[in-house]
Amino acid sequence: MVAIQKGVSDPGRVIILTAHIDSRVTDVMNATADAPGADDNGSGVALLIETARVLSHYKFPATIVYGVLSGEKQGLYGGKVLAQYAHDQGWRVEADLNNDIVGGDRGQNGVIDNTRIRLFSESTRETELAREAKQRRYEGGELDGPSRNTARYIKALAEYWIPKWRVDLIYRVDRFGRGSDHEAFNALGDPAVCFRESAEDYRHQHQDVRTENGVAYGDTIDHVDFEHLARVTATNAIAAAAMAWAPPPPDGLKVAGGVTPDTKLSWQPPADAQASGLAGCRVYWRDTTEAAWSHSRWVGNAAEAMLPGVVIDDWAFGVASVSKDGFESPVEYPGPQGAFWPAPEAAEEKK
Repeated sequence: MVAIQKGVSDPGRVIILTAHIDSRVTDVMNATADAPGADDNGSGVALLIETARVLSHYKFPATIVYGVLSGEKQGLYGGKVLAQYAHDQGWRVEADLNNDIVGGDRGQNGVIDNTRIRLFSESTRETELAREAKQRRYEGGELDGPSRNTARYIKALAEYWIPKWRVDLIYRVDRFGRGSDHEAFNALGDPAVCFRESAEDYRHQHQDVRTENGVAYGDTIDHVDFEHLARVTATNAIAAAAMAWAPPPPDGLKVAGGVTPDTKLSWQPPADAQASGLAGCRVYWRDTTEAAWSHSRWVGNAAEAMLPGVVIDDWAFGVASVSKDGFESPVEYPGPQGAFWPAPEAAEEKK
């Protein structure tokens, strides 16, 4: 099931929210047993429906797509269908925000933590070419693919707007040996991240509903914390709305300054047709070992910026587009390793 909230001025740029509707028991091919699927993944589907209800009252420059997918447990079938459809239609996918098991707050060790959500993201683009990987090896960017910078963006927004809330960035595509529908978008080169609850209780996932030795098994609704789920929902709504209201990230970002004491950044601002409300750009930089962007400078409606006294060797750099209303895009890292949309020649080569 897919709902499309079409953008008013840049409809070809798309922010996608996904969750899967299928639920299964111990045998994922068992289609007849009672499989309540309250947390995996009724919680994600409820989140999507509520986010659509709230955001439907607003108009955005970009398009927001809400996808309730099937066949996730059998092979990410729904995710693959939607990701391929997006490419066939020529959508410029800025990010997929996937939600899979987001309603619980009690781990199997008994610890309850309703103050955080985990957010998984790939490091570098799965479709990276060999020459792009070689460039990244020398220039850096292992922690700055567009999926990773989307995750940073979501964390900063959510923790600013939601009290006593933490978005923990997990530097992995997903949990060990497991996956979800966002990987179908990553496989085609699109930025995509996945929300997961703070701690999982595996007795309430992929289990036949039963009681053994006084222990209840099964994915039933009594194991969902709706207050926690509401915060995860707010995180998605805030992030999707901010991205859809903001201009797209700049294109063709380059950095230069070797053997000089200064750093120069240059880029292509978004076209007027895609960002009629563009106010300008903000340059970011951080120590190469820092997790979050720590320094920034407003440079206005420009296509380049000089950072005197900032040595290129010591920092990671990025640029974000900002609207006249103050909405800011995710930060884009220089080079193909950080680009939200590959250059046309690179995209053709990947095919």
